Amino acid sequence: MPLVEHNAGMKSNVVYFQDLRASGASNSDIRTGLGCCLLKLSRGVYSVIRRCGVRAHLRFQGFAADTAWLEYHESGRQQDREQVRRYKEHLKYLQIIHYPHYRPSDVVCGLSAARLHKIGMFRQPDQPVSVFNPTSGALTSELRRRRRSLAGEDICTVDGLRTTTAVRTALDLRAELGAASGFAAMEQVLRRHMLGDDEEAIFRIGYAPGLLSEVPETAAAVFRSPISRLTRGRKLATALAELVSPLSESYAESRAAFNLHVLGLHDFAQQVDIWEEGYLLTRLDFLLRDDRVAIYVDGTQKYVDGGFDVMSKESRQQNRLLSMGYRVVRFTFNEVLEPKSFGQKLFRQVPDLRSRCRDRLVF
Repeated sequence: MPLVEHNAGMKSNVVYFQDLRASGASNSDIRTGLGCCLLKLSRGVYSVIRRCGVRAHLRFQGFAADTAWLEYHESGRQQDREQVRRYKEHLKYLQIIHYPHYRPSDVVCGLSAARLHKIGMFRQPDQPVSVFNPTSGALTSELRRRRRSLAGEDICTVDGLRTTTAVRTALDLRAELGAASGFAAMEQVLRRHMLGDDEEAIFRIGYAPGLLSEVPETAAAVFRSPISRLTRGRKLATALAELVSPLSESYAESRAAFNLHVLGLHDFAQQVDIWEEGYLLTRLDFLLRDDRVAIYVDGTQKYVDGGFDVMSKESRQQNRLLSMGYRVVRFTFNEVLEPKSFGQKLFRQVPDLRSRCRDRLVF
């Protein structure tokens, strides 16, 4: 069975060079279409992104069944600041699923598999499509093929592609991007396994009271067998699997949780509701209960969306927390990306936490 199903076809108006030529388009037509109504995804693979009035480009419209994709570009929404990252990720996804030269025994892996599984990462390096192959390796500007055999249990199919499973992908990301990124990927995999992938429903329904009691057994069931099949890094992967939680609601929160484990502050709670006189005052991202240290991980987008009202509300909440005896530490997204800087800020604001550090995570 081929790696890519032939009918993967018209999503986002993807069209191949040979199909454009078969429709009567010349090389010159294709070349002038770039920057006008065609977007080049990779060598020989394009997307029709606009309806233009150029006569030589009219043939391209026969491959433009996805009108929402056309309207998206015609309105310029792909250039909106809040859209840029997601748009670039989608283009990478299209490059992966429409790459035309896979071999039947290829298995998409690493960052490419993470994009197919929609495992969120940050500052992912721009690299060729990654695949494992049991008998051959190669490196071009568009494909990195590594010689590696996989057990059938570590392979699944996503969008018609043979791909490493989400669990195996998360474990491979640890080796490829480092322990912190691997930990974040593993938390996302565990969260989806235990709670599903409808984040709006999770937020609406909330977390079941006994959820955390199920985590050790579930995490072992999810990760133990794939870890046993790794050729290297099993010890660290096992240690990470014993620490992951389904309660991190973002990549940044996973990185903050990883930092706390690195510092040896393992005894923290996540998503803790704080009540005052029968009313919900706030939900803490993290709480070190014994020391009454409240930790928030703040994304910048909420301030862009909510502006002064959000900042004013958080200021009132912080004042109330302080009056209740909590010590509050806020981290920006960038501050959680580096464990050393994270620890310096935390200990600077709450110096006595240093004496609480036990069994630091070493990686």
